[in-house]
Amino acid sequence: MDKKESAKKSRYTVWQNMSYFIRDTWRKEKSVILVVVAQILLSVALALVGIFLPATVVQQITFGAELQALIITILAFTTVTVILQTINRYLESSANGRRERILIFAICDAMEKTMHTDYANLEHQSFNDAQQKAVGKVLDGGSFMAIWQCFKDFGAGILGVFIYIAVLSAVHPWVFLLAACTCIVGVVARHRVNLWWHKNDDLQATPGKRIRNINHMSERQGLAKDLRLFAMTTWIKELFTANMNLVYGFRKRGEMRNALAGTADAFTIFVREGITYIYLIGLMLSGEITPDVFVLLFAAVAGFSGWISDVLREWVELSRHGMNIGRMREFLEYPDTFKRKGGAEIPKVAAYSLELRNVSYQYQGSVNSAIENINMQIKPGEKLAVVGLNGAGKTTLVKLMCGLYDPTVGAVLLNGIDIREFNRDEYYALFTAVFQEFNILPATISDNIIQDTTCDNRRVQNAALLAGIQGKLSSLPNGLDSFLIKEVHLEGEELSGGETQRLMLARALYKNAPILILDEPTAALDPIAESELYNRYAELSKGRTSVYISHRLASTRFCDRIVLIDNKAIAEEGTHDELMKKNGKYAELFEIQSKYYREGVVF
Repeated sequence: MDKKESAKKSRYTVWQNMSYFIRDTWRKEKSVILVVVAQILLSVALALVGIFLPATVVQQITFGAELQALIITILAFTTVTVILQTINRYLESSANGRRERILIFAICDAMEKTMHTDYANLEHQSFNDAQQKAVGKVLDGGSFMAIWQCFKDFGAGILGVFIYIAVLSAVHPWVFLLAACTCIVGVVARHRVNLWWHKNDDLQATPGKRIRNINHMSERQGLAKDLRLFAMTTWIKELFTANMNLVYGFRKRGEMRNALAGTADAFTIFVREGITYIYLIGLMLSGEITPDVFVLLFAAVAGFSGWISDVLREWVELSRHGMNIGRMREFLEYPDTFKRKGGAEIPKVAAYSLELRNVSYQYQGSVNSAIENINMQIKPGEKLAVVGLNGAGKTTLVKLMCGLYDPTVGAVLLNGIDIREFNRDEYYALFTAVFQEFNILPATISDNIIQDTTCDNRRVQNAALLAGIQGKLSSLPNGLDSFLIKEVHLEGEELSGGETQRLMLARALYKNAPILILDEPTAALDPIAESELYNRYAELSKGRTSVYISHRLASTRFCDRIVLIDNKAIAEEGTHDELMKKNGKYAELFEIQSKYYREGVVF
């Protein structure tokens, strides 16, 4: 499915978005909707008390009611008002917590989508744009909270309009028409402004994303040295300022439109209320209505106009929030192709073989393929090395093996079956992988090894022992329960490069998956240290299918078979000795690299 088709199918009307949102809320937290309904009824009841109190008092005064009767009337209305307002305040207070839960659910849904979507989607610009708009417009932008106030005001407005029509039945119909038309003028102006903001959202979304990335860069401890040594501070500030100016310019144009819409709204209010009040005063002076009716109608006309304005204004706001929720919906429904619940179960066998059959892969937006027509078989228990210079396509190949990508052409087979037929999450469970860019979680050392909700303490201890990090653990007061990363935990420990590598080894040993993938995790180490660590992995993973990726050819000499990737394809394969005897590309690269090592220069 291409980007245009996806975008076309992701368009929803405001009604569809609000219906989706209400259904989703009812499923997760029914009380939120029930509270809104109660608040609608209370809002209308309070408004009615407000217009009937003055009219009732004027009527009693006109007909000569005693002071005691007036006091009782006022106390009765006041008591009802206090009770209604108390209930309303309680509902509003309790509603905030419930609405925040809906926001938390939405954040969890977004996290779930990001963590479980096809890995390739994370590298697609269309997915990143959809995610950015969902977070910026809905989660950070407040639509998930503000929309409930809109629902309440809109619902109260609809109910209030019908009630006030009954109250104002004594007034000439043109009063209704005048109130409705003047309200519509202001609301239409506001709606056009909201449409402009929505249609031009990308004008601030892109620089907004850059601003967040730049801000994140400036805070990263790993960049602190580069910022100073390469005088990057001025460049980053200029880049930040340039993008801030783009956002500021967009918002300035939007605020000008907001101001014009506000002016139009204020003018229509002046026209509506001025003409209506003059008309009512004329009716009273001519004797067509009594003073108490005048007071009632005077308040009712203002209330009716307010309800009409609320209905139209809140509809505009609901439309805006509905469009924003549509952003969230488009993100959550962004298409995935990997099978999960509907995928076949992985067969339970003693060993697994992998095969890449006529595999090519082309990244989205790229003109050329990263790899082309790869044919490779990996036997159960085999130790395979995939070597080649940087940029040869080794990492792409690994991600295809792991099922993170699906081939553009060809197929990846597990025991002769296309992996696209399997439940992809179950397929992932077959692999333990250590990539060149690995992450340490801001948690305990034990949690970093386990990375699961269940824990087998014996296995954790054994994995740490085999990986050789017991020396470090013995120096820490809390051992495996020591926290990592000082930015999150004040007592957090920092590991050296070698200690981090051994932690990754412990993680791989703990998972104990049948297939081990090492994608140049030791690239930052010197060749001797890398070779020693690879040999350690090989020793501790006996009997398991293992794939070792490296651009240093000497590090993988121990492997059963070596595959050299060059110019996007398999150039040579065999054992180290066989490839050296061929005196081809592998032998040439090995000789060049070994020459640099002998001269003391790391290649």
